[in-house]
Amino acid sequence: MVLPWRSRGEKKRNQLTISVAETQLRSSKIERVQSPRMPLTPRAAAEIVRRLENSTARGEHVECSQIVSRIKNLGRESGDRNKKCLLQNGVVSALTSCFQRFSSTREENTRLLEEVLSALTYWLPLSRTEGFSKMGSTASLNRLARFLNGSDSKARQNAAFCVREVLAIDKKYVYALTDMEGACEGLIKIIKDSVSTSSTKGSLMTIYRAVSCDNKIATKFVKLGLVALVTEMIVNNAEKSVCERCLVVLNVTCDNEQAREDIITNALIVPLVVKKLLRVSELATQCSVSILWKLWRKNGEDVLLEALQVGAFEKLLVVLQVGCEEKTKQRASELLRNLNRCRNEKTNCVDSSMHLKNVKKSF
Repeated sequence: MVLPWRSRGEKKRNQLTISVAETQLRSSKIERVQSPRMPLTPRAAAEIVRRLENSTARGEHVECSQIVSRIKNLGRESGDRNKKCLLQNGVVSALTSCFQRFSSTREENTRLLEEVLSALTYWLPLSRTEGFSKMGSTASLNRLARFLNGSDSKARQNAAFCVREVLAIDKKYVYALTDMEGACEGLIKIIKDSVSTSSTKGSLMTIYRAVSCDNKIATKFVKLGLVALVTEMIVNNAEKSVCERCLVVLNVTCDNEQAREDIITNALIVPLVVKKLLRVSELATQCSVSILWKLWRKNGEDVLLEALQVGAFEKLLVVLQVGCEEKTKQRASELLRNLNRCRNEKTNCVDSSMHLKNVKKSF
């Protein structure tokens, strides 16, 4: 039956138009959007963690590799929901147990350990109640130190992240790690090789925790060229977050006597520190003021004269004007008083010699 307002020819034309549109749609490069996967349930997460724990206990590294790969895939899916679900069901403790178990075995398990490190980074930084302290065992730390000195850049980066977390748990892990062969060298090497910006920042914070923990450890890093390396990073790196961490490390290193000698003999340090005042961040400004104050207290007037020549007086005045924490304010005020005294003495010396300006001087 043909409706009175629609002819048979019009119906055929409409069908032809629809078929042409469907053909064009099929031939286009538009891909069908897949529906999102169902999020992981707590029961399924608990089962995965249980399987990993059992496989670790039996020493089945092939099965462990499969489960760790499954965990990594789940961590990439459904945003943070799967990560949170796995975390609540003890995945970090299971992964660290796996890493500890296979760290003391033969080299065939290196790939598994790299995968475990990669999976652990999904949950970094961690709170201190999630079983991460297992990474502080002798076997785990020794393997982390080997990864720091390895050739795989991704594994080195993940190892640097994990070492940073371990050292934040307890000071005993600082002593244990720095006593291991190649650990300190590995942290320095990551910064020198510029593996990545994030690994550089992780290594700098690890070194900060180590240096601030013990003077002997600080001396060990200084002998490895820490002062020159940090100075070079401040000069060459334009990223503010890296520069800030370099100043934090340099500030704590100033408490070491041998480090102060390296700093004083480095002609770039004082000009760089003055330059970074008020240019990076509030923390960087605090560290810059602290570095100048420590160098002046230990090395006297020469530091003040050098700082005066590169504009420290004016910048410290601005620091007080814009506001800062009380400790920084006190140190900046003390520096200003002594800088002003040096400036007045320098002016008086110039004024008193004005009448000798026509006297020939021997050089």
